[in-house]
Amino acid sequence: MKDEKEEREGDLNDEIKREDGLVRYWMFINGDQVRLFSALVAAFLGVLWCFLYVLGAGRTVLGTVLFALALITFWVWRVFDRQIREYEESGWKKDKHSSKRDKIEIQVALFLWLFIFIGVGLILLLQWRRGH
Repeated sequence: MKDEKEEREGDLNDEIKREDGLVRYWMFINGDQVRLFSALVAAFLGVLWCFLYVLGAGRTVLGTVLFALALITFWVWRVFDRQIREYEESGWKKDKHSSKRDKIEIQVALFLWLFIFIGVGLILLLQWRRGH
């Protein structure tokens, strides 16, 4: 009985330190609040936009701005929710292979952006030269 209780207490130990990563530490401290408030704001703005839409003002500037803000806050909620769930599943522990994977992801992203910029620049240059 005592061993089971100690195991459960050991599983519930969610202490996280700054050494585990600043983003992970910030998410541990503030993530639930940001997730809650962004969901509430998204729901409120969505309901407000629906009310304006029913009144016929959904396509006005105010209605468009409310709709855009509702989508943005919903997206923020979704990102925070997904990230917090991933951290909770890993027990808030830092992945040992993440730094190597992060370096590879950064290199791939840089090469993709470089390819896009060179490709678009080459197309624009060729179109410009044809015009002159």
